Formats: sequence, C-alpha cells, structure tokens
Amino acid sequence: MKLVICDDEIKDAQKANEIISKMPCAKEFEIKMRTPQDVMIAVEEDLFKCDILVMDIQYDEEQYDGIELTQLVNEKLPACQIIYLTNILDFAPFVYDTNHCYFVMKENIEIMLPRAMDKAIEGYKTIGNDIIEFLSNGHKVFTSQSEIIYIERNDRVLNINTLKKTYPCYTSLRKIESKLGSSFARCHGGFIVNLAFVSGIDGTELYLKDGSKIPIGMRFFENFKMQYLKYYSDRM
Repeated sequence: MKLVICDDEIKDAQKANEIISKMPCAKEFEIKMRTPQDVMIAVEEDLFKCDILVMDIQYDEEQYDGIELTQLVNEKLPACQIIYLTNILDFAPFVYDTNHCYFVMKENIEIMLPRAMDKAIEGYKTIGNDIIEFLSNGHKVFTSQSEIIYIERNDRVLNINTLKKTYPCYTSLRKIESKLGSSFARCHGGFIVNLAFVSGIDGTELYLKDGSKIPIGMRFFENFKMQYLKYYSDRM
C-alpha cells in the first residue's frame, strides 16, 4: 500500500512519518513525504498514486489549502483514505465538504494518528476493493463497481454502462472482467452484466431492472444461470 504524508512543514511531516513507522502496520506501506505542490502537480497530471493520504490543511506558500487539494484527490482517487492533520481547530467544519476518515490535531498527534491509521486501513480495505480504474477518452476514470450495470463490446470499444453515464473504453472484455468482483458474470461473447441489476432470465435473454434486455449466448448459458442463482441464493 502507498502512504503519502503531505505537509509544507518538514518537521511535522517527519514527526508523522516517525509515528507511522513505529506502528505494526508500517511494513504494509511504502511511505513518502511530499510537498503540497508535488501532490497538486501529480494529481493534475493523473500521476498521483496513493492509498492513504495524511494531509496538512494550511500552506503558507500556496494559493490553495489542503481541503481544496483533497477535493481533487477525492475526484481522481475515490478509494484513497484522507487523514487531515492540522494545528487549527477552526478548519474542522469545512473538512466535511470532502470525503475523509479522520481529523487529527497536531498537538495530539502521538495519540490520535495511530487511531486514524487504523480507521484508514479498514476503510481502504472496504472501499478499495470496490473501485475499478480504466481509461476513457484518454482520461483515467475511477468508479464503484456497484454502479456498473453492464459492459458491452462494440467492435474494438467497450461501453461501460453505469448509473451515471456510459464510458467508452479501449480494452478487452477479458481484461476488464479480471478486475471485477463476484457480482459480475459473462452472459454473452459481447456482454458482462452486474447481477445486482438483473431481474430475471427468459430463454436466451435476461431482463434488467430498468426493463431493458441483454442477450445470453448459448455457450455461456449454463454457467451464467449457475452464477445468477448462486448470487441471489447467497442473499436470501
């Protein structure tokens, strides 16, 4: 797992690094200390890789703060767990405009940061497994698997149909299928469907809950039916 400490005060970043490095979970992490400018540039260029981000809020030399930077990280890396670290309690009401898991005052860092880390690890293991990453029109897209309704191959393009929109993606069904969880099943040479959105099967077609239909290929029928029945029996 990748952990980034983002702080414009080197001493504060080193202190956070020292505390985290002493935790039993430290062996799970590749820990990096980065300036706010480093993080901003990496995020804007889609180069930022991080699972847990320890984020200072106030920067003396920048035109933005940690809350604004976190909003960008939330958009680009929705599975990334944010721990705020600050000297200023007045920031507390404003962090709720972002997705974060903990708010730590620097004066209590030795007590509160380990607690925050435990929560961040738990949150990442829960949320991170649900997030899927792919390229669409040259941009990285991160979306929850639970929002994907079905994926359709159209010549050399995949259309990833979600609750929000449809994303074109240049990859193979086999590659995208390898990233998906157990709620997805291949029902046809050109389709993968999220079983959570299936309302029934009728011959060589399956019905989605919105009333639309998807074909079932004969060579996929038996295996798909078994997956479908198992998926719903596990939820009864």
